[in-house]
Amino acid sequence: MTEKFRGFPGNLTLTDLQTSIRFEEAGGLELLDCVVATDKSNQPINICKFNLLNPGEFPKHIVLVNNGSPKPANTGNLMFSDVVVVEHQFTTLDFYRET
Repeated sequence: MTEKFRGFPGNLTLTDLQTSIRFEEAGGLELLDCVVATDKSNQPINICKFNLLNPGEFPKHIVLVNNGSPKPANTGNLMFSDVVVVEHQFTTLDFYRET
């Protein structure tokens, strides 16, 4: 399994973070995990770990919601919950996949 890491700024909205992750997955990657780190300026950023998929394979769309929100319609089981930075605030999100 080949892993790739991508950083996303902490100023993104929830929708923009979800779109950014979906963009990476459209290139044949599958999200495995997200953590908060700091950049060279000591600003919090989101570091997401992706698995490189076989050519032509693509995961179902990722869906991000605030922790504790109802499970979105047309999604599978909760994949994981993580603390990330959304709009400069530490936020716990739940990660789902569309079915």
